[in-house]
Amino acid sequence: MFFLGTDYVISSLIWLTIIGVFVFAFRKKIFKRFYPEESLDKFIEKLQHYLKETYPDIKFDLSIIKISESEPNPDTRKYMITSDIFNQYSSLSMDPKKLPKLTPQSLQWQGYVFNCEPNKNKLPPDWGKRKNALLLRDHQKCLRCSKKLTLSSVEIHMLRGLEEGGKYHLENLIPVCKDCKKLLDNDPKKKTGYKLKEDLDEIIEKS
Repeated sequence: MFFLGTDYVISSLIWLTIIGVFVFAFRKKIFKRFYPEESLDKFIEKLQHYLKETYPDIKFDLSIIKISESEPNPDTRKYMITSDIFNQYSSLSMDPKKLPKLTPQSLQWQGYVFNCEPNKNKLPPDWGKRKNALLLRDHQKCLRCSKKLTLSSVEIHMLRGLEEGGKYHLENLIPVCKDCKKLLDNDPKKKTGYKLKEDLDEIIEKS
């Protein structure tokens, strides 16, 4: 069996230490060679435009842009920024001022009150009318994140669930987008496929 001499081992350790010190001392110049400086201006501009257009009522904290400047890899930095944006979105709390009050008579119809009563966990027969009434009442916006909604994209969330005695009165229903519905339901099986994540990844790829 072949054994390395003590002198060889010691000299190797010394050289490894010298190389480690050299890399640490000149790490910025070394990293620049592997990760040449890349302006994130285009990415940041697209990101800010998307957030403003898609979520007009949310004031995102973009301090992560400045904080992440020490990251030499531009792609890693982009993912740091978008991950922070998604975390902020996920932790949003519902604004109590936006919660529905009494539903005006103009948004009610014949049979509305009768069909508010739950019937063996079945949706009311006038569910489509209720969805439309909610969109009119809340200006076609997700009540949690302010994203624009349509009749085909809107999801309905019950503030007080059926198991808690909630009913289908419009005061107990709010229109939300698909992403917010997943977050509000807090269902472990629905923790993937967020539209926001897909959009943020697309911004990274195109900038």
